[in-house]
Amino acid sequence: MNLEPLAPETLKATQLVAAEMFPWEHEHQVALPAAVAPQAYRNFYEQRRLDSVRCWTALEAGGVCGMATLYAYERQREETWLAWFGLKSSVRGRGAGSAFLDWVISVARGEGRRVLRLWTTDEPEYAAAVRLYMRRGFVPELCDPLPGESWKTLVFSLGLDGREAMPWATVPARGELCGREAPVAHAYAA
Repeated sequence: MNLEPLAPETLKATQLVAAEMFPWEHEHQVALPAAVAPQAYRNFYEQRRLDSVRCWTALEAGGVCGMATLYAYERQREETWLAWFGLKSSVRGRGAGSAFLDWVISVARGEGRRVLRLWTTDEPEYAAAVRLYMRRGFVPELCDPLPGESWKTLVFSLGLDGREAMPWATVPARGELCGREAPVAHAYAA
């Protein structure tokens, strides 16, 4: 598996993979082109108060088999968010997801970020991902379902500088959750 920055040549295939892996989410339809051509999507950046959106594609046998996107918000310059992280089922189970996550963590750490955050849900289909995040030291917060959702959101935070990350629920003036309405944390997940 090779990792490459998202490029115009891989954009459409990466969007198809994102739609397959995250069919209920739609922001990737704009976020991925915005990662490739930030100037053309200035409104997207301004509306969300984003400093940057960067995406990498995972390639195997010449095709896109996964992706990872990092969102950096203007207000939380010491943090970055991992969005749309995943691999197609055809490449899972061989340690590729662990290696990919380790690589993303090292990128965020190498940029001098203090915290890496992500969110997922408590649905059974994400149990393996949740276990991976926990093994890498991410600390979860359980949030109430958003309107119209039957699942709960888990916000994971990882300190990258040797210190424990401030829980998401206590971050002052926190923004969106990678384009979603920020849920209200009611407890730390066990």
